[in-house]
Amino acid sequence: MPSLDLRLAAWCVLDDAGDPASLTPRGGRLDTVESRGTLVHEESSPPGGASVPLGALLVRLITAEDLAAPSSRHRLGACDEVVFSRSDANGGRTQDRTLSIAIDDRYVSGHHLRIFREGGRWIALDEGSTNGTFVDGRRLGRGERSLLADEALLEVGHTFFLFRDGADGAADTPRLTAPARRDGFEPSTLNPEWELELSRIERLARTGHELLVEGESGVGKEVLARALHGRSGRTGPLVGVNCGALAENLLDDELFGHVKGAFSGAQSDRQGLIRAAHQGTLLLDEVGEMPPALQVKLLRVLEDHRVRPIGTEAETTVDVRVIAATHRDLRKLVAEGTFRQDLLARLGLLSTRVPSVRDRREDLGILIRSVLRAASLPLEGIRFDLDALRLLLLHDWPLNVRELRQALLVAVDLARGDGSSPVVLLPHHLPPGVREGASRAPRLQEPDRALDPEEQAQRERVAALLRLHAGNVTAVARELGLPRTNLQRLMGRLGIGRTDGG
Repeated sequence: MPSLDLRLAAWCVLDDAGDPASLTPRGGRLDTVESRGTLVHEESSPPGGASVPLGALLVRLITAEDLAAPSSRHRLGACDEVVFSRSDANGGRTQDRTLSIAIDDRYVSGHHLRIFREGGRWIALDEGSTNGTFVDGRRLGRGERSLLADEALLEVGHTFFLFRDGADGAADTPRLTAPARRDGFEPSTLNPEWELELSRIERLARTGHELLVEGESGVGKEVLARALHGRSGRTGPLVGVNCGALAENLLDDELFGHVKGAFSGAQSDRQGLIRAAHQGTLLLDEVGEMPPALQVKLLRVLEDHRVRPIGTEAETTVDVRVIAATHRDLRKLVAEGTFRQDLLARLGLLSTRVPSVRDRREDLGILIRSVLRAASLPLEGIRFDLDALRLLLLHDWPLNVRELRQALLVAVDLARGDGSSPVVLLPHHLPPGVREGASRAPRLQEPDRALDPEEQAQRERVAALLRLHAGNVTAVARELGLPRTNLQRLMGRLGIGRTDGG
C-alpha cells in the first residue's frame, strides 16, 4: 500500500474584519478573498511527514577500517558542489553552496574528490588523490570525469558513499525504534521513501487496527512487527506462528487450542496462540499459506473477537491485534480463489511493504553493523579488505537481510580461522555468489505470469521511461505520478529491472 497522501486542504474562515479566524489550520495559507464571510478552500503546503521531492542525496555508508563510524545522509539541494577531504573527525558543512565532507580516514587525501552539478546532472572528478576514486568499482583516472547515475557507489579512500540523484521523502521524519532486542535488528533507515513510510506506520502503532506487512523473504517483516508491538502500548505478549510451516489440522490446534478429550491424544486443555496473545499482538507469518477453512475461522475472530477451541461450543472473548505478514501477492491469490477476498479486505485495509535490500542500499552500512552487533562481535575488532567490502556493497542481495547475515557470519568465522588480529575479512571469505559480483541492475526479464494487453502496454511504457532516465526510478515515478515504492512493486510484477528497458 502506498504512503497515505497527507496533504491537507486548508479550510480558512474569515471574520467580519477580513482577517483569518482562529480556525485557520496550522500550515494553512490564506490568499486574498473577494467577499467577507466566505468559506475559502485551498490546498496547504505539505505538512511534516508529507512526501516532497528532496533532490539529490549523498549517504556515507561505511569505512572499511572503522566499522563503528556511523552512517549519515546529506541533502545536496542547496549545493552546487561537494568536496571530499581528510580530517580528524567525520562531518559535513555547507557554506556558499559548497558541501565539505570531512572524512576520518588515513587513505583519503587532503583534496581527494569533487562532485558538481553540470547541465542538471552530477559529475565526479578525482582531484589527483593518492589512492584514487572509484565509481561503481571502476577507478577514475587522474582528472577523469564520471557522470553519476542514481545509486552510484563512490569509494573515497577506504570510505564508501552512495549517491542518489533524486528521492522523495520528508526532511524531518521521526524514526521508528523498538526496545533493544538480543538480535540487534530494528527498523532504522536512511532511505527517504522507507523512512517516510515508517513514520506513517508509527502513527498506526498505537491503534488496534490489523496490519498487513508485505515484502520478499528475508527483508525483516518480523522485525517490523516486533517494533510495532513494542510501540503499541499493549500489555500482552507478541505471539507468532508460521502459517506455512504446519499442516491444516495442526495449525487449527495451534491457533484455536482444544479442550481435553477433543480428539485422540488431547489429554489436557490447550489454550491456543490466539488466546495466548490476549491483550497483545498475534503475528501470522506467511498468512497467504493459511488453508481456506482456517481463513473463515480467522475472519470470525477478527469480526467477533471470540475464539472457540476445538471440541467445545463454548466461546472465549479475546482482545488481540493481528499483524499478518506475507511474501506472496494476496490479491493474485484472491483472483486464483485460494485466499478469501473478505479476509484480505479486513487484513489489507492498512498495509505496508518492507523494501528489499537492493531498494534500500542507503542502509547497507546500518545493516552490516546490525548483523555484527547481533552476533556480539565487537566492531573495533573487525576490518574489511577493500575488495571484500566493495563486493558486499555491489552485490544485489536477492535473499535480502537473511543472506547478508549468513554471508557476514560465515566470513567472520573463516577469517578467525586464518588467525589474523584484528579479524580481516578478505574476498575469499565471502560466499561464491558474492565473489562473482552479481549485477546491481537486473535486465528486463520474463514476468512470472502472462500479461494482459494493458499490462504489456504498461511494461513497454515503464521500460521506455527507464531507458530515457538512465534507470532513475525516482524520476520515472515522478513522471508517472506514482510513489517510488508503488513503481518498484509494479516493476516487479511486470518483470522489469532497474536500469532497463532493453
